[in-house]
This record gives sequence, structure tokens and C-alpha cells, in this order.
Amino acid sequence: MAGEFFVDTSGFFALLNSDDPMHTRAKEFMATAARTRRRGSTTDWVVGECCTLLVARRKPHLVTTLLDITEGSAALAVSHLDRDFLQRTRGFLRRHLDHAYSFTDCASFVLMQESGVREALTTDSHFTEAGFTALLR
Repeated sequence: MAGEFFVDTSGFFALLNSDDPMHTRAKEFMATAARTRRRGSTTDWVVGECCTLLVARRKPHLVTTLLDITEGSAALAVSHLDRDFLQRTRGFLRRHLDHAYSFTDCASFVLMQESGVREALTTDSHFTEAGFTALLR
């Protein structure tokens, strides 16, 4: 949808982790999004991937904040991926094996394509490679 944006793992990580080089930009983007009533979206797979990243990067204290944001924000829609959606994701991955996309990235790309979302709060160059705007690059 027009005005919506997707939040990827690296976007959440930058937003939550004050040590991240993109922290200030991510916070500024989210503050502007709130003022202009832009809605964000993500997937339950991104939430899971981000929880894993936070623990792996020795930031487990930020997991609760992430879960609170993703469970309680009226400005963020979290899509729960069903069997049909995962089948479309597998198809996308099969068609793009010449790229180093993760399965979670492919699910994000499918959701973005199907929703008409063009921008992602991410540092991941794969989003640009897939034809989207990576807002933290």
C-alpha cells in the first residue's frame, strides 16, 4: 500500500541497538513515519530472525523490547505466513537461485510485492538487488 514500508531484521536491529551505525537514522525514520502516520509491516519470520540475531550479538536484553514492539504496535502489521504464502516463497526462491537470498528475505520480497510496498527499513543490499528501496543504505 502507498505510504507503507517494510521493516527487515537489520532495520529492527539498527532501531533497537544504540551501538549500530544506523541507529540514529533508523530512529529518525521511525519518528518521521509516526508523525506522518506511515504504517510499517514485517513478518513473523523476520521477528524470529531478529530475536536470533539479538541473542547471537549478545543483546538478549533487547528481545523483550522487540517483542513488545511487534506485538503491541498499532502502526506495525506482522504477517503470519501460512502454507500458501510459504509455497509462493519457495517458488520465488527457486526462480532466484542465482542470488544469495535467504528464505526469510524471499518471504519479505513476496509480501512486499503482493502488498505493493516498495521501501524497506533495512541495510541489506539484497532488497536493492530485488528492486526495492533499502532506506538504511
